[in-house]
Amino acid sequence: MGTRSQPSCDPRTVALIEGPGNATDLAERFENALYNIARSWRHAVDRRLKYLGISMAGWMAIAAASQVRSPLSQSELADMLSVSGASMVHMIDRLVKDGLAMREPSISDRRVNRIVITDAGHRLYAVLKDEAAAVRRELLAGMELAKLAHLTELLEQMQSILEPRHDHAPFDEERRDC
Repeated sequence: MGTRSQPSCDPRTVALIEGPGNATDLAERFENALYNIARSWRHAVDRRLKYLGISMAGWMAIAAASQVRSPLSQSELADMLSVSGASMVHMIDRLVKDGLAMREPSISDRRVNRIVITDAGHRLYAVLKDEAAAVRRELLAGMELAKLAHLTELLEQMQSILEPRHDHAPFDEERRDC
């Protein structure tokens, strides 16, 4: 089990995050920018993939299911994509209808369906990966490599803070110890 650094209890850090004025404004700007860039990035890829006749939800499901070593259950795939189980059922129905995926009963639990990407789905995934890489190259072409590396490190650090904890305590409870 890996360790994770605890939030800083330095009063200056707490004031920067929770205090009035520029720090709060900056935190709100950051949150909005993060949300908006993630949404805009997905839409840019979606526009690029439109000619393939697959929705954003569909290509995200194919990408997620293609990147794992063993087939995921529908609920595991839904969790991975942060969508409801009902939404996942509809996505999988469409992928199965289009011949891109199939449901395979789990060997260990016949009530569970594993999602298996078909050969046609894998061929489409190869195209999806190439197109997504082209969008990524276009969007990042004007970025300074050092700034991109720094931003990536910051986002990865944030992700490690936000990952679910093993004891399932709410995120806010971590700060109460300060």
